[in-house]
Amino acid sequence: MKPFAQHKSGFSLIEVNMAIFVLAGGALALMGLFPLGLRESLASRNEMRLAAFAERLMGAARIAADAPDVVDADSLADALEQDFGFKIDLDAGNAESNTATRDSDSGVYYRAWLLKDTSYTGIGDKEVAQIGIQVTAEDAKQNKRALRSAPVYVVRVDVDKKNKQ
Repeated sequence: MKPFAQHKSGFSLIEVNMAIFVLAGGALALMGLFPLGLRESLASRNEMRLAAFAERLMGAARIAADAPDVVDADSLADALEQDFGFKIDLDAGNAESNTATRDSDSGVYYRAWLLKDTSYTGIGDKEVAQIGIQVTAEDAKQNKRALRSAPVYVVRVDVDKKNKQ
C-alpha cells in the first residue's frame, strides 16, 4: 500500500501564474520603449534632413554670389531661384508672403527670405545680403504653426560689384 501523501517536486499553479505575471510586466515595459525609440529616431532623422537642406541653401547662396551676373542682392535671389530652384522671398515682412514652399528633393517645407543689410559700412563696392530660412518637416500648408516654431538659419553673403565688371 502506498502512503497517503506522496511528496512530488514541482511548481504550484500560483507560483507559475506569478512568474507569468512578472515576465509579462517586464515584457510590457520593454515594449513601451519601442515607440519612444522610434519617435526619437524619426525626430533625429528629421533634424538632420532640415539641417542638410538649410546647409544646401546656404552653400548655393555662397556659390551664386560668386557668379559673374550677380551684382546685387536682387540678382542673387534671382540666381538662387533660376539656377538652384530655391524660392526666395524679397519681402520678408509681408504677412501674405509667409507661405511655405515644399522642396521636392528632400520633402521639407521652407520659407526663405533675403534682406539687404544696410548697416554694412565696409570698404569697396559691396552689398551684403542676409539670407534667412525656416525649415520644417511637417506639412506647413496644413499646419500653419509649423514654420513659426521651426528653427531659423541665417547666412550673410557679400556681393562684390567691383570684381564682376
